[in-house]
Amino acid sequence: MMVEWLQKLLGNKPKQYAETAYWLQYKQAGKQPVSLSTPLPDVDFVVFDTETTGFDKNKDRVVSIGAVRVKDGQVLVAESFECLIRQQVEQGNKSAEIHGLLPSEIRQGMDEEEALALFLGFIGNAVLVAHHIGFDIGMIKQMLKRQNLPERLHNQLVDTGRLALRLEHPFRTPHPYRHSDYSLDSLGKRYHLPLEDRHTASGDAFATAVLLLKLLAIARKKDVKTLGDLLQEL
Repeated sequence: MMVEWLQKLLGNKPKQYAETAYWLQYKQAGKQPVSLSTPLPDVDFVVFDTETTGFDKNKDRVVSIGAVRVKDGQVLVAESFECLIRQQVEQGNKSAEIHGLLPSEIRQGMDEEEALALFLGFIGNAVLVAHHIGFDIGMIKQMLKRQNLPERLHNQLVDTGRLALRLEHPFRTPHPYRHSDYSLDSLGKRYHLPLEDRHTASGDAFATAVLLLKLLAIARKKDVKTLGDLLQEL
């Protein structure tokens, strides 16, 4: 009541968000998060990647999303997600040199809201995994903002870059390492990942999913048995 009184006094009204069907369904799924006591083989992981028009989370846009489900020690290729999102790409934008998507292809993609609805429906309450996940989550949050939705995801998060670092340096030893040592390319060489489709959303999601399985195998040898144990490692 005090907050409402102050908001009325100051003339600040709580922001009204859109209550779309897909958001309500996603919010409902979030009321049943994956239990921290769930054994790792039983955890429903969704590994995803975004390709974007650039690296500015405030200005650039997502042009494609790729995702694949991981469960029972397997990458479930049959349960994958991929979409191309229609965006206006500024003249001179060089992101196509990285992800290979031409402006003409991007203009033929689906509407951003449709892509967001499909992605939220695919992930549900799964544990979200990505390599250097902060960037990808930031881009998804910008999509939510543009649809007048709360800028938050309820899913538990796992960053494979950070997980690899923590497993390789469990006691924060002073041995020097470079940030580039934990790029997907560097880890791909160390862990023999499939990198043929590197810098496509689906290709990077699949490579990250294979990396996740390799890291989980290492984690289990270190007595990391449940989702709660895994999240503590991060």
